[in-house]
Amino acid sequence: MLTTMVAGPGPTYYLDGSSHAHTVDVMHQQQQLVSGGGGGVSAQPQQPSPQPQQTTNGASSNSSSPTANGTPTNSTPNSIGVDGGGGGGQQPPQPHHHHQQYTPQPMAQGPPPYCPPEYFTGDAYYPGPPPEYCHHPSHICAVHGVAGTECCCGGVYVIIFKGPASVRMVSTNSSPPIPLPVQVPPGHVVQQIVDETGTLRHVILSPQPVPMPMCPYGPNTGQAPPQFFGPPPGPPPQGYVQPYQPPPQYPPVVSPPLAQASPPPIYNPKSDRHMRQYDKPRTKYYQRQLHHNNKSGTSSLLNTPPPSPKKEPLARKNGGEEEIHTEDGEDPRSSLQHLLSQVKSPKVIDVTPHEAVIQWSAPDLSGQHDEMPVSELLYDVFLNNSLYMSSPATQLTITGLKPATEYRVYFQCLCGNVRGDSSGATAFHTHSTVPDAPQLPRMLHKSKTTLQFRWGSVKENGSRVTAFILELCGNNGEWTEVFRGRGKQHTIAKLQPHTCYRVRLAAVNEHGKSEYSPETIAYTSGVVPSQPAPPALELATVTSLSLGWTRKPMEETFTLQMEDSLNGYGFRPVYNGRDTRFTCQGLRRNADYKFRLCAHNDEGTSPYSDITCYPTLPDRPKPPSAPTMKGRAKSTKLMLTWYPPSDHGGSPVNGYKVELNDGSGFKCVYSGEATETECTELIPGRNYQVRALCKSLGGLSEWSDTSIVTTEAVCPGVCQAPRLLGKPKASLLQLKWVHPEYDGGAPVTEFHIDMMAPDNERRQVYCGRDLECTVASLLPGRPYIFLVRGVNRIGPGPWSEPLEVVSGAGPPDAPHAPHLACRSPYSVHLVWEEPINNGAGIDQYNVQIAEVSCPHAESSESSSTCGDMESDLTFNSAYTGSSTTTEVRNLAPATTYAFRVCCSNSAGVGPWSSHATVTTPAAPPAPVAYISSSPAATAVTLLWGEPANHGDPITHYVIEVGDKTVMTPGLETEYTLTDLQPETLYRIRIQAMNSVGPGGFSGIHKVTTKPLPPAPPSLELVKASYNSLKLKWGDGRNLDMLTYSLQMEFTNSHNGTREFYQVYNGTNQNYKVVRLEENTEYRLRICASNEAGVGPYSAVAHLSTTKAPPLPLKAPRVMESPDGSHIVEWCSVRCPGEDSIVYRLQMLQAGKDQDYSSVFTGSETSYSLRGLEPHSGYYVRVCGVRVCRDGETMAGAYSSPTLFNTPKPAPVTTPKAAANTSQEVGLQWHNLSDQQKAAAILVVFSLFCAVAAIGLHHFLAPDTGR
Repeated sequence: MLTTMVAGPGPTYYLDGSSHAHTVDVMHQQQQLVSGGGGGVSAQPQQPSPQPQQTTNGASSNSSSPTANGTPTNSTPNSIGVDGGGGGGQQPPQPHHHHQQYTPQPMAQGPPPYCPPEYFTGDAYYPGPPPEYCHHPSHICAVHGVAGTECCCGGVYVIIFKGPASVRMVSTNSSPPIPLPVQVPPGHVVQQIVDETGTLRHVILSPQPVPMPMCPYGPNTGQAPPQFFGPPPGPPPQGYVQPYQPPPQYPPVVSPPLAQASPPPIYNPKSDRHMRQYDKPRTKYYQRQLHHNNKSGTSSLLNTPPPSPKKEPLARKNGGEEEIHTEDGEDPRSSLQHLLSQVKSPKVIDVTPHEAVIQWSAPDLSGQHDEMPVSELLYDVFLNNSLYMSSPATQLTITGLKPATEYRVYFQCLCGNVRGDSSGATAFHTHSTVPDAPQLPRMLHKSKTTLQFRWGSVKENGSRVTAFILELCGNNGEWTEVFRGRGKQHTIAKLQPHTCYRVRLAAVNEHGKSEYSPETIAYTSGVVPSQPAPPALELATVTSLSLGWTRKPMEETFTLQMEDSLNGYGFRPVYNGRDTRFTCQGLRRNADYKFRLCAHNDEGTSPYSDITCYPTLPDRPKPPSAPTMKGRAKSTKLMLTWYPPSDHGGSPVNGYKVELNDGSGFKCVYSGEATETECTELIPGRNYQVRALCKSLGGLSEWSDTSIVTTEAVCPGVCQAPRLLGKPKASLLQLKWVHPEYDGGAPVTEFHIDMMAPDNERRQVYCGRDLECTVASLLPGRPYIFLVRGVNRIGPGPWSEPLEVVSGAGPPDAPHAPHLACRSPYSVHLVWEEPINNGAGIDQYNVQIAEVSCPHAESSESSSTCGDMESDLTFNSAYTGSSTTTEVRNLAPATTYAFRVCCSNSAGVGPWSSHATVTTPAAPPAPVAYISSSPAATAVTLLWGEPANHGDPITHYVIEVGDKTVMTPGLETEYTLTDLQPETLYRIRIQAMNSVGPGGFSGIHKVTTKPLPPAPPSLELVKASYNSLKLKWGDGRNLDMLTYSLQMEFTNSHNGTREFYQVYNGTNQNYKVVRLEENTEYRLRICASNEAGVGPYSAVAHLSTTKAPPLPLKAPRVMESPDGSHIVEWCSVRCPGEDSIVYRLQMLQAGKDQDYSSVFTGSETSYSLRGLEPHSGYYVRVCGVRVCRDGETMAGAYSSPTLFNTPKPAPVTTPKAAANTSQEVGLQWHNLSDQQKAAAILVVFSLFCAVAAIGLHHFLAPDTGR
């Protein structure tokens, strides 16, 4: 069966071949097809007539009908063609297939002249139109003539295919086909099939067995030339078949041949009221159309004949639902929607803190069409842009509102499935009320006679809380108010020890007192608890025992002790806490344990309870093997099997339990003694986790290892209908879809997207794994249908529901600059006007804000433009919505802001408006951001950051320390709090003040003062010398790890005053002060410090150094004099102060004396020794002796001893000259200095070495002459 389509701005019809041999041959490569407004195949030429007759292709009647985008075009209500595009355009032909698609092009305005399928020359019939009709190039499809024949006449291509032909009339817009008078060629008959609603379903053209008579005509008869001629006399043409018989439910409407008179058009008279309602939308439509054509420079409406006054029958929509249209094609639903939209804003007639009563008026539906029945009206009420309720009444009570809150309410009218536009929004503000009930007061501290409580803030419900009421109930059952104020902490005093009290709290504002909070039960401190009862066994397992006991009023914490008879350690604590239950873990199975319990409170510990003994339970079996699949997997059931456990725990296994997890958790699928089971009602292609356990008298085993079994997969399920991604454009659109809810058990590998074009051609436009695609090469303003389906390894799933899309109008103009008004230092109210929308309704507005320093904004309440500062501003989004007014909050005070607005519609985003600026007024300062503190024992130094002044300078700060308030003298951000208690916690808040008012308090800063520093130790002198003092303090053990600081008084070189300077800092308890002056008094003191701080200094100690002895002398030098004596010389030393120095010379004869003997004492630095024994050795040494003014003498250290030898006596027999010579030589070596002696020895040693080297070289070197 061949199916082709004619598409155009008017109704589109399909040509459907029957079971007979119907063919359409496209023989020429340059063939063009006619469709839509082109008129298809015309049955008669256009000429003036009272009632122009319409053939099956309807080319002789033009009417104006709106297209998909609302633009009217000239189109034919009922047109028949083959493979045409929309608009009567032309395109190159394609090779013939059963489904061909042609892309139509625009053609000249108005239909082409009629060209008959054949003409008669007087002697024979010829296929194709006569030459006089071929004025415009077009394409004719003739349902007549010889099959497979084509002709060309002046650019007119005629395709002829063999009949009979069944033309199925299907409309793609709002104008249904209706039966029309049709003129047919001789020898043929046309049958029009009409359903029960009057809609034309089929037009059948078939040969007639009896030849039709030909109507003669002449040039002088005044009649138009006939459109068709009967066949020549003779037998019927070859291939003749019987005419098509319509189904019995469709009564045929048979059109007579050309010679017969055409029947009058079918006309259904309507009432006057219907015609008046019908003419209203037509008049509005033609007025709008005329205005549009005058603007665009066209005059299509002027060239279009007036439409027929009769009303067309109804056309059925998909699914059997009928669509109602008026005679000119306008949908009465639009009129009904227009009436439903003519509603006023709702009225708020009563407001309470939690409820509001609204009332509205019903729309006037007196002008509704008769064809559109009006069902019961429903109203969708929206609260703050969210649907609150649908109600048939015109009054509604809204409940569940928040006090002191602003709401916006509007509604929409519904009549059946027709919804009107939203009414105007009405804003209202709920009343404030009493606060909510406070939370449970929390106890901070307790004693025998006091209880301290704290509570938090409450929800104020629009009115500030003025006071909190704290009430106390004792044993008498009466509630007594113990506190009323704005504080959030209170200590209740003068209570009875060991007594139960109940406390509740309420908040008060200007509307009254709130409900009471839940009661808090508290106990004052009491006595030591009594002996508790033994712990009771709650649960026993293999390795644990769960014990419980009862808490008595005076018991706060408990200690549970356990004894294991095997370890021999006796009772050992296993738990210490406030709970009344404890589980002992890690115990041996089937063993006895002893327990006892004692209780504690602030007063002490109770005696231990009586000893009790409890045993543990036997062990449970090991888990069975992991279940496995037995046999082949099926799509909805599986056979599972498993093996018994390797260890049954000492008791035989008496049952198994199998659980299966399909993703929502494990569920039991079998419980019994068998080792296999069958699972049914499973999902195909799903992975299931399976596990098993066994049970015995010892209990349940652990779950086995989890195994995964998989059922066989099936094809995936139905996908959701694809949806548009963005706005459709003129030639392309983007689609997006999601995975099907059920993939059939196998992953979806790809998706297929099919598109049904306006020519009823269905083709695949996408095949892949992605979830979105772009479909291009679309016709503008045409309806398209898209379907999607998923494919897995089993095969493709079913197609989704169709998505009907009509391809695509410009962005709106820029709005005027918004009007700005400051509501507070933190908010600005904006109002702007709606700009020209350029053909599409404005969807939303976007407001952007930028902070700017604008010199033109002199007043905070007026807005102005600050020139072209777009390049210097950084805009951020502040509001997005459909309203033309908004309020921007959370702004900074005393700041200039710039605002701009743009709007968008379905075609895009419009340009930005010129920006307007506004300066917010000043405000109180911001809260202090951070606080740092340096605590001491009795003082705390605070340092905080300066907050934002919000346009007005800060004058001072207020510091709140507990119940005490301190005001700083100026703008300093540092302050020291004095007269504080050591080791005390203080809560501090800081508030900045300016001329506008006080700012917010900072967060609570908690600081604890340090304890008092340690006391100083006492200094003791261990040893004193002439240049050092060795000191000690303490008892020798620094267990507290104190740090000691030792100070000594010195003279300040800058100002000459005496000041203490630190000479030691550490943890040692002794120190030696060095580099001191001799015989001088020094002043010293010491202090100790720890983490609490530095303690006070000790009393000043006066310590003195001793006198210094003389410095040690160098070794004396001994020289022999010519007279035979020896002169001993030494260097002098300096004496400190005004004391004198004497020298003491001692001598020792080597080998004879045992000790030195003094030979000289005096102030000279030399001494001559006489009367020494010849040829003997002597040692001499010297020391300095300090003689003080008080007569005290102090001897210094002796120098190193010096050795010298006395000469030998001269022999008597030796001549005097020789003696003198030797004596002279001896005197010469003796007279040499030490340096000279060393040089001589070095020269002699060098000569010896040279001689030795030469000798060794001579004797050890090889003989080269041999």
